[in-house]
Amino acid sequence: MLAYKFKQKGFSLIEVLVVISIISILTALIIPSLSVVRERARRIGCMSNIRQCIMICNAYGSDNDGYLPLGNIWGDQGKEEGWLDVNYEMVNNLYKRYGATEEIGLCKSWQFEKEKYFYEPPYVDDFNFRVGGTRLGYIYYGGRFDQAGSAYSPLKKDGSVYKSPRRVMDSGKKSIGSSTLLSCFHWDSINAGGNWGAKIPHAGSGGRGIYMQPDSKKVTPEPRGLVIGYMDNSSEWVKWDRLDWFEQGGKIRIYFSER
Repeated sequence: MLAYKFKQKGFSLIEVLVVISIISILTALIIPSLSVVRERARRIGCMSNIRQCIMICNAYGSDNDGYLPLGNIWGDQGKEEGWLDVNYEMVNNLYKRYGATEEIGLCKSWQFEKEKYFYEPPYVDDFNFRVGGTRLGYIYYGGRFDQAGSAYSPLKKDGSVYKSPRRVMDSGKKSIGSSTLLSCFHWDSINAGGNWGAKIPHAGSGGRGIYMQPDSKKVTPEPRGLVIGYMDNSSEWVKWDRLDWFEQGGKIRIYFSER
């Protein structure tokens, strides 16, 4: 009987390199696509969150003669303030009676690092934060300080004061700055000399947020856009170059949409 010997053949070096190259090319094509999908998912999550927040504001208004929740940190619309925080008592009320939670009150860009960026560090002992305000993950535009003649007056590009909405029925009126009620931009200390850094949402890999150090002169990288919520309970993704802004004290810039 004849015995047959079978010679085992392996892959050549060239074949292995070709396979590796193909895998690398496919990976390079797939990873950016996954990043885009994650970014769009965060946008959709923000749109849903902001609509829920607006519904809460409207529910509050229906119980309070149409008045929107008070945004002013001091509980007094005529007292000057920074725009970064909102009245603690009001937020507590919205939490207890209307279902406002951290989950729906925080931009999805920051869920992955919320402990780092959205809570006061223990060494901060600023009177404003201890007594008057609390921090949210969205900018709220209702019932803020908008009096002329103060360093904290919110000034638009033409130098006029941005008027915040006071009541639910203000929607669409020319007497207010815009129908924007919420946006997912936390703040933007863009000018040199700013004491606070900026939290830039929807700017990093997959739509993650970017923290910009204090004294920065330019928003880098710029967000691709922001989720804007309106008083009519709608929300939309607005590209960065379509947004307008007002400024306080030459240091803090807030973005809104005129539609």
